[in-house]
Amino acid sequence: MDKVGLGVMLYAYAVLLGAAYLFGFWRPIGFNIFPYLSLQDYVSAPLNRVVVLVSMPVLFALILFGRRDEIDHQSSRTICLYLVALYAVGSATQMHEAVTRYLQFPFRFDNELTVLALAASLLLASIGAGVHIYRSVSTIYLQALALVLVQASIAIAAGYSDGKAIYAGAVSVFFLDNKDLCEPDGVRDWVYLGKFTDHTFFMNTIDKRLCLTDQKNLKLVSRKLKEGL
Repeated sequence: MDKVGLGVMLYAYAVLLGAAYLFGFWRPIGFNIFPYLSLQDYVSAPLNRVVVLVSMPVLFALILFGRRDEIDHQSSRTICLYLVALYAVGSATQMHEAVTRYLQFPFRFDNELTVLALAASLLLASIGAGVHIYRSVSTIYLQALALVLVQASIAIAAGYSDGKAIYAGAVSVFFLDNKDLCEPDGVRDWVYLGKFTDHTFFMNTIDKRLCLTDQKNLKLVSRKLKEGL
């Protein structure tokens, strides 16, 4: 595989993890965000999460690419098991945070448990694949699958945790300054959820209705500033 092919593969992997994150963020409220996304949105929206997940596999991929004639099956197997174990701890940590937020806030959407169950299932599947890799001969494809599963689990759990905090009115959220754009003469605030291509999404703080606007140059105000927190 040449450097261009490796770069395309890693970018596609970042898109996959970004999609997992966005699924975890938006699926609990039952809204399909994917038709509104450009290819860049899959990576840029959860950029801080995706960079952390991809950085370590990228490092080892570059090592394998640069020394592919020297890396044997045992070495790749050891690297895979190390990464799966490392990210399994990260996934368990994210799952703990996600479940804690689920229990912390009384308001819940119908799809929240299915998102948590999917993240947990991917984590268990990756651990199962890791055990198989440890006990017997495995292909590079199974090793890659184990890594994909555990990182997808982290991305989904992280997306859920971030979304749950915003839906529940975290202190760090931002409100739409001009409420009339979403509801004329409305009295409730609209929480900023994200911007994708030309569409900006907000959620009502009380009845959890969504608002989509194509208005440019929107003014947002911090909840900390508005409420003096």
